Amino acid sequence: MPPGLIAAALALTAQAPASWVTVQATQQAPILSGFASVQPGAPITITALQAGVLTSLAVAPGESVKPGQTIGQLGGPQIAAALAAAQGASNATDANLAAERGKFADHLSTKAAVAQAQAAASSAWANLAALRAATSLQSPVAGQVQSLNAGPGTPVQPGQEIAVVQPAAGAWVKAVLYGPRASMLSPGDEGRFIPADGGSAVPVTLRGVQGAQPDGGVVLAFYGAGLQPGEAGTLSLALPPRPVLLVPSEALVLDDGRWWVMLHDAQGDHAVPVVPGEAQGTQTPILSGLAAGDQVIVQDAALLYHRGIASQYQPPD
Repeated sequence: MPPGLIAAALALTAQAPASWVTVQATQQAPILSGFASVQPGAPITITALQAGVLTSLAVAPGESVKPGQTIGQLGGPQIAAALAAAQGASNATDANLAAERGKFADHLSTKAAVAQAQAAASSAWANLAALRAATSLQSPVAGQVQSLNAGPGTPVQPGQEIAVVQPAAGAWVKAVLYGPRASMLSPGDEGRFIPADGGSAVPVTLRGVQGAQPDGGVVLAFYGAGLQPGEAGTLSLALPPRPVLLVPSEALVLDDGRWWVMLHDAQGDHAVPVVPGEAQGTQTPILSGLAAGDQVIVQDAALLYHRGIASQYQPPD
């Protein structure tokens, strides 16, 4: 073969194969973690998470309670309106998802549009579930009701103290976790407290929710053996495995607060929006926007994306 043809063949070989990868499906157990500290067996204050009215109390001072036992219920017009609005939003996103799936089946929509509708429906459902859970005030630990600071019919605001419980056990782990998954944890979930000083991790079990911080962090109470009051570290939980799609992190492009990948298919190379999870090394899970078998561009993805955006604009005359 002439040298010129050999060079051309080598150039084509170098350009074609590694510029995109095929999206693979795998099982992944997401890790939820956050700052934690070991607290002495001091009284725990139970606060309201939503504005409303304390409609009932299920305990009295001096009464023993179990982890997760209901202390009281919140209701009233504010919570009813919030629940109605959240239910309406959930119904609307469910209807939109069904419509997008129907259009996709008729080849009138795209996988990206269906993925966006799915993400919106999941978010609305999580918001509704969290709001429903907040109407029930529960003791995060086993112990004794030390005092009640409000009675039935009392209007309450977020953060207002309702009851104080003296734990029956000793030290416990106070952890602050963020995100919708944190509000969906339930008593009995198991995790590990990892001391910051490099000590051995301690298995712990979730006993309940203590409340919520103004920044959205969910305060959780965990119990385990051998905890030393005053220790600080990280609380880590492995969530149930879920199917995820992994792509190289360099394939992701951030533009105006949204994530995109460059999809390579029969229509050519074009941008599609995606919802990524937390990066795992050099790979990032894609929660929605892609399907197994899709091909995404890795090499110069950001350059191709911005070149495609630029081509949509014309300079002024």
